[in-house]
Parts: sequence; C-alpha cells; structure tokens
Amino acid sequence: MFAVEFQNVTYQYPNGMDALKDINLKIPVGTKVALLGPNGAGKSTLLHHLNGLKLPQKGKVSIMGEELTKKNVSLIRQKVGLVFQDPDDQVFSSTVLEDVEFGPRNLKKSEQEIQEVCLAALGNVGMLEYKESAPYHLSYGQKKRVAIAGVLAMKPDIVILDEPMSYLDPQGQDDVAGLLQGLNFLGKTILLSTHDVNFASTWADLVIILKDGELLTVGGIDLLVNEEIIKKANLHLPVIARVFKMLPELGLNQLPKNEQEAVRLLSRMLYEEESRTPS
Repeated sequence: MFAVEFQNVTYQYPNGMDALKDINLKIPVGTKVALLGPNGAGKSTLLHHLNGLKLPQKGKVSIMGEELTKKNVSLIRQKVGLVFQDPDDQVFSSTVLEDVEFGPRNLKKSEQEIQEVCLAALGNVGMLEYKESAPYHLSYGQKKRVAIAGVLAMKPDIVILDEPMSYLDPQGQDDVAGLLQGLNFLGKTILLSTHDVNFASTWADLVIILKDGELLTVGGIDLLVNEEIIKKANLHLPVIARVFKMLPELGLNQLPKNEQEAVRLLSRMLYEEESRTPS
C-alpha cells in the first residue's frame, strides 16, 4: 500500500488552462518528499488534491489505499493534514491552545482526548510554553509551528506543507527542517513544495519535479544534479554542486548534491593525495 497514489489525474482551471496533466505517481509510506518546479507548475494544485480541496476531473487519487471521493473527503482529511504557505490563513483563534483545539473539537473528541492530543502536538513543535499566548504576538516562524501543531492534533498519517520555508529567517528554516525530520521519525509521510533545491538535496528521500502541469520526473536526490533536468525545470543546481562544477580539474563523474557528500569527497581526495605523497 502507498501513502499516496495518483492515477491519470487531470485538472483544469475554469479558464481552460491545464493545472495537472495525466499525473501518475506513487509515494511510499514514511517517505520525505520534495515537490519542486517553477511558479505555475501545478505544485499547489497537486497538494490540494491530497486532502480534497480539489478533486480530479479525470483519473483518481488514493490515500492510504482508499480512493478520494466527495463522499469520504472528511475522513480523508483526518488522514492528511495540510499546512498552508501563510500561517495567518490557518491560525486565527484568540490563544494558541484554542487554535490547536479547533480540529479535534470539530471531530467531537472528548475533553480529555482534546487536551492530550493538543498539548502533545504543541510539545512536538516546541510551542507548549506559548499555549496561552495570542497568535498575533508570535513571530512568523512560531505561527508556522502553531499551524503545524494544529495539523498534528488531528493525528494525520500524511503531513503536506506548501512552501514551509517561505519568509523564514535562517534560524526559522533550521527549526522547521528539524521539526519535519522529527515528524518523519514519528512515522509520518511528509510531502512539501519548495523552490529550495539546497534544502531538498539534504532532506528529501524522493524528489518530484513538475513543469506546466506535467510530471517532469520522479526519483532520488540525484535528479538535483542532473543539469538537463534542472534546466528544463527552470531550477538551479544546489550551491555546493555549482561550486564543484567550477572546478573541472577535479575530473568528477558526478557533482556532490549536498554538504555531507562534499565533505566525504574532499576527505577521500585528501586521503588519496596524502597516500601518494612520499613520507
């Protein structure tokens, strides 16, 4: 069983423009997925198909083995939590705790269960001490954490995030990256859209690249140093790959995708150089 499966999914906007064109896609359970592509590629539209904000006009979407339909949208939304790009679209109650309680209360959970799941969710995102704070007193990054906590309180199997790193300072980006890693350790399937190839190259298990509503390619992070694909997708190589590309004298068969690979490569090259040097 796959966490997500798209079978020949097509979706058109009212003006007739194709947002998604015959998308076929399978995402294994527990995978960290980075969805990349230029503006207008269809990334947000694809994400909105995962929890029923949009339904395919052709083809079908299955979540944890169950086809998404008009009749089961509410049940599917309990399996799939969506974090919007702007937390102000999602965080609106008078206190942080009230905001996180909104979803479980709508499911008519018991008061004890509501308290347990919401306090646990706030603890998971490092926002428990702010539970009585008004959201408008929080930083942008803190609001994003609260939005994620609101999703976690619903106990979804899949967490999807639309541009989670946008408008965050470097520390905020590091905090969200660590949080996403932790959620994956808890067994969640994580799917996010991003333009940040540097983040994707260090975090993702699976890379999906869209362009003009079409699935350009799917695979591992090796795709992010495939210059032909990157050019087609109007993306940049990761910074570390661009640095090594400017050193053709190294004679590399493949560019490093991230800092960890670069360190291993340089360590090996230094070791080989030392081995050739007479003592």
